[in-house]
Amino acid sequence: MLSAVSGPVAVPRVEVLVGRVAGGERQAARGLALELAARVCGVAVAGLRLERAASGRPYVVGGGGRVEVSLSHARGVVAVAASRESAVGVDVEAVRPLAVGALARRWFPADEAAWIGRWGPGREPSAFLWLWTQKEAMAKALGQGLGGGVGLLRAVALPDEWPTGWAQRCWPLTAVPEVAELAVSAGELDGLMVAVAAAGPGAARVDVRIARTD
Repeated sequence: MLSAVSGPVAVPRVEVLVGRVAGGERQAARGLALELAARVCGVAVAGLRLERAASGRPYVVGGGGRVEVSLSHARGVVAVAASRESAVGVDVEAVRPLAVGALARRWFPADEAAWIGRWGPGREPSAFLWLWTQKEAMAKALGQGLGGGVGLLRAVALPDEWPTGWAQRCWPLTAVPEVAELAVSAGELDGLMVAVAAAGPGAARVDVRIARTD
C-alpha cells in the first residue's frame, strides 16, 4: 500500500472529501483524489498519479504502492473517497426539486418507490437521492457500473426513520442485503447527498470519515 506507516490497521477506514466548486468539476475531482490519497498515506502529492483498472475503477499509484480511490462530480459539486484497505465508491448530488414519482417508478423496485413516497413531497427528493447515490456508490465500489440499470435493482436496507445526515466524524457503513462483502451508507451534508460504499473483506466494519473541502 501507499503508506509511510507499517503495521496492521485496526479499523478499516475510508476518507472522503466533498464540496462545491464553481465549474471545472472533473479536473477538481482528479486533483482532490490525488490530494486525499497523499493525505491518507502520509506521502507527498508529487509523484502520485491517477490510473484506471480494466474495469474502469480508478486508483492512485506512486511511492511504491497503490491506494483505492473513487471520484464523483455533478454540476457544481465534487466528492472523492480513498482507502488503503478496501475498494471504494462515492457519489454526490445536490439536493434539488425532482419529478420524484415518475423517476422512482422508472428506476427502482416497487418497495423502494413506495418507501420514497411515504415521506411526502417535502422530503421525496432527498429520499430519492438517498437511494440513487447509494446504488451509484455500490456500482463504483464493485467496479461494475450501473450496467444499463441492473445496478439500480441492487437492494438497499430501507430505514423506518428518516436517514440521519453525515457528521464530520467516523461513520459506519451498513451491510448490503444479499450481497457478501459490500457495505454502503448515505446522508445529507449541507444540501448535498453523499453516498459511500466499500467492497471486499471487512466491508461492513469500515468507518467513513467525511469532511468538507470548503
